[in-house]
Amino acid sequence: MEENESISEGFNRELEQASANKILDPAYQKKKLVLWGIRNSISVVLYVIFWNYNWVQFSLYFTIPLSLLSLLAILAMPYILKRKIASAKIKILETESQLGQDNGE
Repeated sequence: MEENESISEGFNRELEQASANKILDPAYQKKKLVLWGIRNSISVVLYVIFWNYNWVQFSLYFTIPLSLLSLLAILAMPYILKRKIASAKIKILETESQLGQDNGE
């Protein structure tokens, strides 16, 4: 039983470290959103200046989806990580209870 307790404690410790990750910090998310806005503002200015070149017009087909994907990652990643951490904690508790029931029989 001690081996099982040490494994679950190790998992819980790793989950706590993951929960303390700076990606989940709202200040970090705000910083990333500001940098995303600056980067896209610069892109818009450059597109306006160099719009007469054909390759610039074609590059817009790649720039817009990549920019939206980047925004989605900035906004959705903390939510997804929090859900996965909570799910992992629930699974660890379920496993501990099943191991406790199996050892109790």
